[in-house]
Amino acid sequence: MAPFDVDILIPVWNRPVETRNCLVTLIDASPSARFILIDSGSDRETERLLEEFAEILGERALLLKTSANLGFVRAVNRGLAQSEAPCVVVARNTTMVPRGWLDPLLELAASRPEAGLIVPRLVREGSPGARRRTADGAVTVTEVAHGSFAALMVRRELLALQGGFDEELDGGVWCLKDYSRRALSNGFLTFAAEGAPVTYADEVLLGSVARREETVRRSAETCAARWGREDAFCVCFPKDAEPGAVRERLGTILRGARMGCSFTVIVHPPLHRSLTESGHSALHRNIALVQLPRFFAAGELRKIVGRLMAVRGETVAVAGVDGLSIPGVDGVKPFGWLEDQIRQRQETFYRQATVRETG
Repeated sequence: MAPFDVDILIPVWNRPVETRNCLVTLIDASPSARFILIDSGSDRETERLLEEFAEILGERALLLKTSANLGFVRAVNRGLAQSEAPCVVVARNTTMVPRGWLDPLLELAASRPEAGLIVPRLVREGSPGARRRTADGAVTVTEVAHGSFAALMVRRELLALQGGFDEELDGGVWCLKDYSRRALSNGFLTFAAEGAPVTYADEVLLGSVARREETVRRSAETCAARWGREDAFCVCFPKDAEPGAVRERLGTILRGARMGCSFTVIVHPPLHRSLTESGHSALHRNIALVQLPRFFAAGELRKIVGRLMAVRGETVAVAGVDGLSIPGVDGVKPFGWLEDQIRQRQETFYRQATVRETG
């Protein structure tokens, strides 16, 4: 059995000031953690800094060194291969954490066996949200489409099933999306457990702009081939829709959101209130629940759909109840069509039929 609750691995390539600040906050706020420090050919100042921290931490530290910069994802994978704890956190060396940041992640992992990947509340350094504090003990848990390398917890069971991150992808959002889709195919979900704010700085981008753009384009194409396109849908429910039936259909929509699709769900005030009270208003970050006004709802509905089409022209309008028409919107699909699309996507790209259940 691993002697630590969590391993925290930090790939490092130079930036000694940021690295010191990162490690000081992590060590102070993570007393039950072991630290895996991956030195990717850093300059001598940063190398000495990591050696000093490793010496101070003793058995709570493992220092891995390479003579050249491996690249972030390769360094992460090297650290993951050396991890032993039930949970592993990946963090950049520009991330800074407050006390209490880790508890919500560990508690969620302990209570939800389907939680394979968990991110904390992340706030970009210098933004207004970095100063805003949540109420003591307040944690919001929501499913999300993918994690973040600023801070990301990975469950040991998931790591044993699918290994590390794809080193051929962009090392950013598409790499993270791919890992979450692989997790879903293995029966695990990605969550945000948002309590105390964890701040991070944007990474320093290396290489030419053209080369980075080509890598992102290729990564997006690879993910689309593996997991399907990230389609967008607008689903409208009528005023008299029965809440129980809508909640059932939200289950179908949730399956699509987990596979990377985006949904705007438009409802009237009474239904919005009912869904909020039953906990269905924040199922997933890829599902936006929009409330129509009490008066002139038809005109507002046309405006909402128009704005969605302007942003993403391929957005598909769907009737929440088969046979429902949306005034001023052509080509509205029945909900049965959406159910078929999601079922076909799951059968084509995801071998795992069901998500692991909470014990």
